[in-house]
Amino acid sequence: MNSDANLELVVVLDTNDPYAFALAEGCLREAEIPLFVLNQITTLVNDIDPFARKWLRIQVARDREAEAREIIAAALHVEVDG
Repeated sequence: MNSDANLELVVVLDTNDPYAFALAEGCLREAEIPLFVLNQITTLVNDIDPFARKWLRIQVARDREAEAREIIAAALHVEVDG
């Protein structure tokens, strides 16, 4: 598989809800949409504040944005900005 060094990523979900994040991530992976998660490492660092809900962002390639937004909106039963 060829990679594109100029690949443009866009944020399709920005949430601090761990359940919404897990559901969206799972649905995108099931649909075989490659994704990148920002700030995921901060959820592993609980020494700072174990009760803080860390914000997570899911990014996908711009050419898969519309498909990813539709999947997330259907999974979460919400309207996703785009």
